[in-house]
Amino acid sequence: MRKRLADIEWNRAALSGAIKETLAASGLKMPQVAIPLRVVLLGQPQTPSIDAVLEVMGRNLVLTRLDRRL
Repeated sequence: MRKRLADIEWNRAALSGAIKETLAASGLKMPQVAIPLRVVLLGQPQTPSIDAVLEVMGRNLVLTRLDRRL
């Protein structure tokens, strides 16, 4: 997920597409990706739509927080 996010345009549509690509490539379902991502980024399992949250947080903050957890 981190690699996909690093190289995309930072808008909700592109973020949604990156998440869907990750789901398709991994065979996972949305909750299996979105919940851990929410916990890593925000410390809670429930938030508004994950693509909206990523867009509002901004690329630098999202990637920095993901890097701390890897």
